Amino acid sequence: MKPTKILNLVAWMIPAATAGYLVSRLMTSNGGQVPVTAPSLTLTLLAISIILVSFAVPMFRYRRALAEQLKKPESPRPKRLNPFYAVRLLLLSQATALSGSLFVGWHAGVIWMQISSPVTTDSIWRNVFALLASIAMVVIGVIVERICRIKDDGGEAESPKSGEVLA
Repeated sequence: MKPTKILNLVAWMIPAATAGYLVSRLMTSNGGQVPVTAPSLTLTLLAISIILVSFAVPMFRYRRALAEQLKKPESPRPKRLNPFYAVRLLLLSQATALSGSLFVGWHAGVIWMQISSPVTTDSIWRNVFALLASIAMVVIGVIVERICRIKDDGGEAESPKSGEVLA
């Protein structure tokens, strides 16, 4: 599985920001209100980030114990994690980073519209807090995904190149 590239996350943020700006501009031009994020959404985004970190604690502990074991070879190898758990954690962290980037884009677009309007109300702070919670989702998702990554053992260096045959 390939790691999530930051450029891909940015590529998802741009259309979401455009949609956030255009939808809020369309709503206000037709007499509606600017979309304001409910506090429950902000708390939910933070809760998702906290839950992902709590799911990653065994992986953090395993990686730390493995690093300590490499420093002291005489110490016993730490108990391995369930590989299915590690894959599920990896997928959850990728999904969290991707969904967080969509929320970042949406909230950035709505805030952009609120800042560019002639009247800025106090409701902008709800959207700013939701933007910060979304950024936390992206950052935590990417960090947990990097923690789940297995270091390359150099096995590809011994494989034959294209067109080369081993005797």
